Amino acid sequence: MSEEKKEEQTEKEETTTKSEEKPEENKIENKEELEKKFKQETFDKNSFCSSEIFNKSPTYQAPFPIRLTKEQLTVKYNPDYLKDFKIEDYYGVYCLNQEIVDRQSGVIKDLIVQLTKSIISRQHMTISLPIRIFEPRSMIERYTDWFAFAPDLLEKAAKCEDNIETFKYVILFSLSALFRSTEQLKPLNPHLGETYQCEWEDGSKFYIEHISHHPPITRLYITSGKNLFVVSGYIHMELGGILKAMLKNAMLMIPKSKITVFFPQKKQTVSFQLPKIHLGGAMWGQRYIYFYDHMKFEDVDNKLKAVIAFANWTKELKKKRIHDIYGKLFKYEYTEDELKKPFYCDNMPSYPFPSNNDDVICEITGSWLEDIKFNEEVVFSIKESTPPSLSPCDKPIPSDSRYREDKIWLKYSFDNKELGKVFEGYAQSWKLGLEAQQRYERDLRKKYEEKKEKEAKEREKEEKKKEKELKKKEKEEKKREKEKEKEKNKNKDKDKNEDKEKEKKDEDKKEEKKDEDKKEENENK
Repeated sequence: MSEEKKEEQTEKEETTTKSEEKPEENKIENKEELEKKFKQETFDKNSFCSSEIFNKSPTYQAPFPIRLTKEQLTVKYNPDYLKDFKIEDYYGVYCLNQEIVDRQSGVIKDLIVQLTKSIISRQHMTISLPIRIFEPRSMIERYTDWFAFAPDLLEKAAKCEDNIETFKYVILFSLSALFRSTEQLKPLNPHLGETYQCEWEDGSKFYIEHISHHPPITRLYITSGKNLFVVSGYIHMELGGILKAMLKNAMLMIPKSKITVFFPQKKQTVSFQLPKIHLGGAMWGQRYIYFYDHMKFEDVDNKLKAVIAFANWTKELKKKRIHDIYGKLFKYEYTEDELKKPFYCDNMPSYPFPSNNDDVICEITGSWLEDIKFNEEVVFSIKESTPPSLSPCDKPIPSDSRYREDKIWLKYSFDNKELGKVFEGYAQSWKLGLEAQQRYERDLRKKYEEKKEKEAKEREKEEKKKEKELKKKEKEEKKREKEKEKEKNKNKDKDKNEDKEKEKKDEDKKEEKKDEDKKEENENK
């Protein structure tokens, strides 16, 4: 090698070394400049956390985030979504994304550390899950995934002349996006009163609100942009198997629900309930998911019913894949007693299909991860279908989940790898602050309820006192009336006696006169 080339190489190495040995201060300055782009100076007027709670403890304090843009909030569904998962036909759907898997690890250790700190410091014992296991969306936003195909499938349903075909499209709508539940990151727990407003490109709108925290109940409402359908209902998400989660590392999510689809032009109503969810690896190890039990569909006016079973829940599914489904659409006569009962059915009957095959309209088979079939004919391909994008509505009400600071910082941590850990720390601080806010609001509600209860008891006491006084007055009034009646009777008796005495006197006078007249008569004689 020539001397010139050696000198050039030496110069390059020195330059590289110098660039690698840049002062740490410059890196920090660059990070600080970058970080400033995501901060704002004061509370957002729609903040989920009050300044009173935020300033109460340094633990909660973190920078105020700049609001997310509409583009950042828009849910764009990835057509290759399932490529991040491994489908084990007889066990469930496993996550292959190592970054997500790593985020789920060490949760038990984190909880034990928090518990130990609470015991040592003798503070009020609170346990908070680490922010890293969450996705930057609230649970009420996650629910929108299950209804993602509403504009496409329900518009087709509304245009069917045959009520049976409309019913079939509602079945497809309910099954079309269940695969979205395989998402392994946990959604953020919604706050009481938290809302979310979003819309599809065709003008259809989705409104959803968390109306109860204990138990967790969410109400939803979807309107068609062309006035072709209305979807309404509730989801009461109940967690089952807490002991099982600890012993068998699995948890059950039971969405006690009733979703009703109404077609105003056809005057047809179809209601259905969602299936139960089995979440494996809840405490440790690799996480997996699958649906089990059943879904029920009812159209009372047109005497139609359908039941779909999941995960080996009927004899037809024995030895089938865990994501295969089996069901039947059939004619059904509803009794008055049935219609009086609550819609949601917790446990599927041992065999929910009609014994008479003449009532069966079609069989429903396939897989909630692949294709849906009616009488073995593929009518909807999940693999080849992508839901339309959902965008947040403009000018939402202040309770919209887009204003949650923990969610905003978490979203920034996902989108900015360089400052990911910093933003994740901010998200964790805001999460703790918002949880403190929830406890504060819960205490206020408790105090309000206690005040109401106390006032109700005082009112009841006052009413009883008034009632007692009223009874006493009535008793005294009756007594006075009785005495008056007695006095009146006494006066009557007195008058009667006086009359008798007068009559007697008159009689006596008459007798005396009579005697006198008789005496005079005798004297005259």
